[in-house]
Amino acid sequence: MASETKNHKETDSDVKEKTELWLKWDQCEATRKEIENLKNENKWDDLSVRLCHRIHFGTAGLRAKMGGGFSLMNELTVIQATQGLLRYLQQEFKDDLSSTGVAVGFDARHNSHRFAQLVAALFASENIQCYLFTTTVPTPFIPFSVKHLNCKAGIMVTASHNPKDDNGYKVYWANGAQIVSPHDSNIAKCIEENLEPWKEKAWNLDILEKSNKVCDPMEKVQEIYFKQLRRLCYFPQLNSSPKAPKFVYTPIHGVGQPYAEQAFKVFEFKPFISVTEQKDPDAEFRTVKYPNPEEGQSTLQLAEETANKNQCDFILANDPDADRFALAERDPVGTVESGWRILTGNQLGALLGWWRWFTWRNSNPDVNVDDVYMLYSTVSSHILKSIGEVEGFHIIETLTGFKWLGNKSVELIKDKKHVLFGFEEAIGFMCDPYNVLDKDGISACVVGAELCTYLKSINRTLYEQLDHISTIYGYHINENSYVFCYKTDVMLKIFHRLRHFDQEQSNTEKTQTESKDNKEKISAPSDKSQTTDAHKSERKEESVIVQYSNKIKSHISVDENQQKTANDEDYVYPTTCGKYNVMGIRDLTVGIEVDFRTKKDKKPELPCSSATQMLTFYFDNGCEITIRASGTEPKIKWYSEIRKKPSNTNENQLHEEFRQQAREELQDLLNTCIKEFLQPEKNELIERETSRK
Repeated sequence: MASETKNHKETDSDVKEKTELWLKWDQCEATRKEIENLKNENKWDDLSVRLCHRIHFGTAGLRAKMGGGFSLMNELTVIQATQGLLRYLQQEFKDDLSSTGVAVGFDARHNSHRFAQLVAALFASENIQCYLFTTTVPTPFIPFSVKHLNCKAGIMVTASHNPKDDNGYKVYWANGAQIVSPHDSNIAKCIEENLEPWKEKAWNLDILEKSNKVCDPMEKVQEIYFKQLRRLCYFPQLNSSPKAPKFVYTPIHGVGQPYAEQAFKVFEFKPFISVTEQKDPDAEFRTVKYPNPEEGQSTLQLAEETANKNQCDFILANDPDADRFALAERDPVGTVESGWRILTGNQLGALLGWWRWFTWRNSNPDVNVDDVYMLYSTVSSHILKSIGEVEGFHIIETLTGFKWLGNKSVELIKDKKHVLFGFEEAIGFMCDPYNVLDKDGISACVVGAELCTYLKSINRTLYEQLDHISTIYGYHINENSYVFCYKTDVMLKIFHRLRHFDQEQSNTEKTQTESKDNKEKISAPSDKSQTTDAHKSERKEESVIVQYSNKIKSHISVDENQQKTANDEDYVYPTTCGKYNVMGIRDLTVGIEVDFRTKKDKKPELPCSSATQMLTFYFDNGCEITIRASGTEPKIKWYSEIRKKPSNTNENQLHEEFRQQAREELQDLLNTCIKEFLQPEKNELIERETSRK
């Protein structure tokens, strides 16, 4: 009892100390008042949450709700992050940093402009060149600026499509791609060493007017960006034709409108129809619950109404910082209630990937295809891999996130390879890796519009083109979604259970399992889990055994195995999911990939990290399901794909039946997987409210 009282006093003391430190350092009236009010009201628990944990700086930079406290996004934490980043850049680039400098941009969210000014003021105070945009810009303009202005880094103040109360701080390295390890941890270390605001430098915005180190690069960057964008236009005559389709465009209250208008001019399109209620920036996102076009019909409802009113053929959309792109086509046969078929990120990835190959190859018929590459993230459809296998170009699979796609593209380009395209299923598309090493919603928007125009000229819909792609390269049917999980401990328990599956098995089974020699703990499913009549409807007898022990790893040396301690865990993965058999797993959190059929394990080719939760299950019906915890939102996400190729390529009816059967099989497995692996009711997970339908 005395110990508990002592710890409670120490906690109270820590909160009070952090509170006084905040009030000493913070010069923002609004956030100072927040903390002062909580202090005066003795709300120490609230203060503890806000002040006793720091906002984490990682490869995604910073992202959090705005408000007072070290754990939130505010002027002080932006200043602290910038001081740390600045010192790290000085260490890395020495005197070169002063003349080459950094590019700084911001979106239309609350406080974004102010945060960007605070960033620029600190660089100017250190006599470092700062290209500060004075109006809102798409996120891809920052990596583009880093490359074309020869900057050492770029900072974009944005929270992308997060809720309106959030904001973020995204960092690009000198190569134009997002930062990866070890830069993230090194920057975080420098932030910790530079927490106290620099006197006479932090909050000194007067320097922005006085310093010759601060300038607005907008005119130069726009000129170069749209000149480079023109290179991706292959059919200007079709684009300007009277028979060209009519488009509706929405930036969903974000920054995209003027940039999309200019992109349309560059591609010689007629002007698109704007969604009046959403074309201007609005930090409140007043017309939508979620400012993310990936959410589907609920977010695009006003765009659909505008398109119907103006008899348009297609809807184009960007998210608020214009780095993502969504596309919908009018449903010609009435299969969708809304009258509009909204394409998924994987469907768009298939179409844009095919289009980039089709247009590039026609323009470069003599280039050695062995030097051509496309990329996709591991949670996305494998359709590019299938296309590459047929056409002969190379495909590279990366971890989730454009930091991996961008940095891998840098390596390939340095090796004189032709990098055409990269995508991620979350409607992120890199159509021009030579200029923007990140997802770019503006370039994807006009490239996608030209694709629509070309297909209309040959009397083919987007969905008919997807069927055409499937006929040649195989069907790739996907179903991706998520649930909200607001409790970190619950999320960790879910993944812990998947690695220690069936903890409630009988003591007899446990004893039998635990008595096995460690060297035999990598095992295939028992005979009880196997069946000659695949996927019988009755439930099989439970067969969950130790599939992998990190005490014995076949892919590391004997010495490394001997160094492992008694605290190392045995991992028990599920071998069945309902009536489906699990044939193998890949666990990028603990660093193991196991084929249950061959009893072989290996280290995954993709980088592994204990800081992220990510598990992939491979099933005997050709399906693959990945479950991961989001790094920027309170979500557990899943990504599924079933890949099959029909033998008969002539009968459309058989193709439709084949596709429907595959889709139903995937949905049945996915429903079972969610129920058994995530246990939504038991864990009080909140279902996604919106739908693509």
